[in-house]
Amino acid sequence: MPVSVYTGSPFHPLFALAKELEARGLGAAVDTSVSVVDAYILDPDGGDSARLRGCPFASQRAILRPDAVSARPWWWLLWPGQRFEREIAEPEMTRLLPVEEYAELARRIESILAAAPTPPTRDE
Repeated sequence: MPVSVYTGSPFHPLFALAKELEARGLGAAVDTSVSVVDAYILDPDGGDSARLRGCPFASQRAILRPDAVSARPWWWLLWPGQRFEREIAEPEMTRLLPVEEYAELARRIESILAAAPTPPTRDE
């Protein structure tokens, strides 16, 4: 199991999702300042998995935002190629799952990353 790169309450939705992702063998990083969880494929060689984050298909960002109608928090996915790093305007997104369904979201993210092209190895 990977070493956690986050600290926080396991009851907080961001950290609950990160813990679920790690239980599925993925890496996870939480940024509470923008309410996101980055899931990423771990380096199969056991090296620095952060190098894989540069590959657009080796990571998936989940964003926690309120629904515009109900104001209840929902999970949204930001697809590779789109950006969400301290931008002024939020990207257009479609809501995916209610906040309570973090285990289902982790399963879906795992499936998305499993279908991703294999990242290059160090020798390539």
